[in-house]
Amino acid sequence: MPVELWHTFGVDSMEERIFTESVERFSLAHPAIAVEVVRIPYLQNLQQFINAAQAGEAPDLIRLSETEVGKIGHISVEGFPLLEDLRPHLTPRQKRAFVPDALSAMRYEEALYALPATRSCMTLLYNAALFDAAGLAYPHSGWRTEDLLDAARSLTTADVAGIALPVKWSYWFVPFISAWGGALFDDAGYPTLQSEATAAAMEWVLDLGRVHGVTGSVNSIESMSTRFQTGRAAMVIDGAWNWDRYAESGIRLGQSLLPYNGSTGRRLAPMVGYFGWSVAKQSGVKPEAVQLALWLSSAEVQREFSLGTYSLPTLAEVLSDPTIGEHPVLGGFIEQARLGTPVPTTRVTAMLFEQLDTALALTSDGSMTAEASLAAADGEIRKMLGW
Repeated sequence: MPVELWHTFGVDSMEERIFTESVERFSLAHPAIAVEVVRIPYLQNLQQFINAAQAGEAPDLIRLSETEVGKIGHISVEGFPLLEDLRPHLTPRQKRAFVPDALSAMRYEEALYALPATRSCMTLLYNAALFDAAGLAYPHSGWRTEDLLDAARSLTTADVAGIALPVKWSYWFVPFISAWGGALFDDAGYPTLQSEATAAAMEWVLDLGRVHGVTGSVNSIESMSTRFQTGRAAMVIDGAWNWDRYAESGIRLGQSLLPYNGSTGRRLAPMVGYFGWSVAKQSGVKPEAVQLALWLSSAEVQREFSLGTYSLPTLAEVLSDPTIGEHPVLGGFIEQARLGTPVPTTRVTAMLFEQLDTALALTSDGSMTAEASLAAADGEIRKMLGW
């Protein structure tokens, strides 16, 4: 019985190696199921899946993020959604095994369109050697944004940025919104970018570069990572996906919770991202595809991913395992994830981030004020949705 499986792990990456070994073990245990693995470049994955589904050639199982589920949850082919609602395929016990927030992230409206297998978020990472050389104490959970700025100023030199931060990217700006008392959405799910709090957060973040000059010439995510990796940045806000890259470069790497805003008492809250396994509605082997999805999101496989790639687990059983929760790297990211910003899995979310990127760019180059750019972003989203 063939099951076509699409994944997006990087070529020869640790993620791909663990995934491949997991599929091989499944195949040995289930010789009647022939798993056909296809790697799709991440940026092409969603569109290729939509195209395949429209042609009646969708894979049986596909790796999707919660954002991608939100982007395609409303799309249908011949009156049917692209993805299978997994609720009827799971027992109550299987559903309860997942952390509630992880399962919720893979729901579109009421339908459960993916089994969450991993999650991730960002914390504050720092180069301990640069702090030692400057005679500064390391970042800690009691740090305020004021402390972050003071340290960044002290650590900035002609060659070193105090904090390398891609300030025009919404993913890196979102943590600051909640710290200033703003929100991405209201309780009804409508975008709420236009607010004094979010505007103040935007001005503060952009001022790190344009006023205080502590961010260096960072204009992309890759330049941020490269700068920190090569010892030319004292701090970054980044995820566990880059931990090994930094550690292997010889940096004496430190980690801390993101600081809180001393004026509001609210801590920076990063987005928590999820990846999971979705079954195509068109699949003719749904029971087998679900069986494979359950294995790829099982406790055994999640432990391997967590310890091998520092991705965070989505099963309560794995999360409570001391080897995971008390791990010197994973523990900090797990604690930060508990303080993350919840984001609904809807079409609107993807639109919001696109418009927020535009607002950051327009405010950064002086074309508009923060208030005006955020008002324009809200208006554009409502216009696109016909609200």
